[in-house]
Amino acid sequence: MSIPAQKLSPRFEQTLKSALAHFAPGADDRALASHVKKLSDYYLIAPGSATPWDKDFALPATLAYFMPLNGVRLAQVFREVQRFLPSEAITEIWDFGSGLGTTQWVLEDQTWLEPRPLYSIEISGRAAKVHDEMQTFGARWKSEARRAPTPKRGALAVFSYSFLEMQKTLPDLAAFDHWLILEPSTRERGRALMDWRSQFIAAGLEPLAPCTHSLACPLLTHSPRDWCHMRVHFEGPEWFQSMEEHLPMKNRTLTYSYLLASRVVRDEAWRGAARIVGDTLPEKGKTRQMICRGPQREFFSWLRKNGEPPLIPHGALVKDIGTPEIKGGELRVGPLEWTF
Repeated sequence: MSIPAQKLSPRFEQTLKSALAHFAPGADDRALASHVKKLSDYYLIAPGSATPWDKDFALPATLAYFMPLNGVRLAQVFREVQRFLPSEAITEIWDFGSGLGTTQWVLEDQTWLEPRPLYSIEISGRAAKVHDEMQTFGARWKSEARRAPTPKRGALAVFSYSFLEMQKTLPDLAAFDHWLILEPSTRERGRALMDWRSQFIAAGLEPLAPCTHSLACPLLTHSPRDWCHMRVHFEGPEWFQSMEEHLPMKNRTLTYSYLLASRVVRDEAWRGAARIVGDTLPEKGKTRQMICRGPQREFFSWLRKNGEPPLIPHGALVKDIGTPEIKGGELRVGPLEWTF
């Protein structure tokens, strides 16, 4: 089974193209790439800072580059929400640091979740204004701007690249029944989110994904350097690839860290399943791949003498691992079936 590449949905792509035509008329590939480089440099110099919406390069760069990439990441994470949360458990959605509404545009494609109240909290007046204007392009979901959260029972809090930036203004963990947090896949951000996981557990929330258990995080307790992150393969549309030719960075795979926590557990079908949390590591005589299914740091292991190892995507779930031979922290497994 090959590793699937994710694409922009036709609806999301059309929203982005309409917004670019409206807010950056006449900008060609080279001009858009120049804006992207400026915003990318800004993020490198000031990691964790809010998007500088007052700069002329921020809006076109976000629409042409950062929003498509973050949309693909968020869409992948919402597949996990669908897997672990019944739609009726989510009564409303609050989008913190909503920017131009990436969460709303991803929700447009969630056929398992019918539109319900969606509230956006964004401190930038310009970003909120552009988001509101973009809704005139056509949307099933309607986003309503709010200054502060007033959640009801069953509310889902979404933080897409905003949770660790909002430490001083976060709502109480008891205020929401469901939390979905997406963060950059840096060691600092990833380990900080792993540390927050224990705080969610202490507040009575169950980590549902990527974790398949509520025990100690093995990467946090058994390693001072490792951090939990996912990887998704990406195939950009033609216009994106054309712009990307003028950029020094290419995006064939996208990485991210995330956490889904809730007071509701859909079922126990995936509890204790093996989550792939690493890429394949070819070594002398064998290939290893890190997994997570409990508090121990473990690896699937395939001996070279037994043939080519399987190609399992980073982030996939393996429910049945059979009865592997265990050598230290290695599980020497045979053929496996996985879901992504």
